[in-house]
Amino acid sequence: MRVRLSARPINPSDLLFIQGSYGREAHFAPRPEMGTRGSGWAVAGFEGAGTVDALGSGTRGPAPGTMVAVAATGTWQEQVCVPSTSVIPIAPGVSAEAACQLTVNPFTAHLLMRDIALDPGDTLLLTAGASAVSRMVIHLASKRGLRCLPVVRRRGQARALARLGAQPLTVSSADALAEAVRGTPGHGQVGMVLDAVGGALGDAALRCLRPAGRFLSYGMLSGHPLSIHPDDLVFRQVSVQGFWLPARMEHLGEKELSSLTREVQDAVVCGLPGLEVAERHDLTDFGCALDRAMRPGREGKVVLTG
Repeated sequence: MRVRLSARPINPSDLLFIQGSYGREAHFAPRPEMGTRGSGWAVAGFEGAGTVDALGSGTRGPAPGTMVAVAATGTWQEQVCVPSTSVIPIAPGVSAEAACQLTVNPFTAHLLMRDIALDPGDTLLLTAGASAVSRMVIHLASKRGLRCLPVVRRRGQARALARLGAQPLTVSSADALAEAVRGTPGHGQVGMVLDAVGGALGDAALRCLRPAGRFLSYGMLSGHPLSIHPDDLVFRQVSVQGFWLPARMEHLGEKELSSLTREVQDAVVCGLPGLEVAERHDLTDFGCALDRAMRPGREGKVVLTG
């Protein structure tokens, strides 16, 4: 089917893709050359929203004119041709700007929640605490009675996260994290870490885990690797695991995927946080949009429109 797109978010994964550092292919293939047709040419963007423009012969799917969210590589263009399995009809009342963010962060947050084997009252530590995924996880985890410690750099971010029910930690450096955790009620008994940063902050977060705690890495915002010491694995029995949305989605059966999709849509309709839009730029102005997306301190997503 052909979908005419009207909105596309700029996610951290898009920036890594442009840099040639995202996914399995980044380790085995040359860096994609953006904007030059020919060998190695690629279009960025992993999700978007728009309306079904046409169905191919014999194709079953939403009728033309239906608003859909799209999960596909190459959404930073006016239209895409995708299989019907790559689109989700959008519930009434959901804007295109919210719909274009449906297939990555909300699915990531909900699947991460399935991996959080903590009991009510247990503590979850989140790096990149003000990110969209973290805000979604905090919202969902608070409903389960979990104690969330999101790590942030600015007090304004901390105030916003406190309103979601979290106990944010404002730290200026990775070295300050352990002390900040120890100073929280409950003596910093962290049962699980969700890390989207890696590098020094990820290392510091791992050291905050209680014995037999779990560390789940799902991002690489710092661009630096983790340093995992054998004594953490052997003597403290800490477990370390990775999460990548495409690989996780591949293992979902049809019924499980359908149930998850309904769960995600219901959460979005009910006001799931983390879908706020900070800036809008026309698709033709993607250079400026990229520059804005890479600047720290935004309170929401940069969206490509048109």
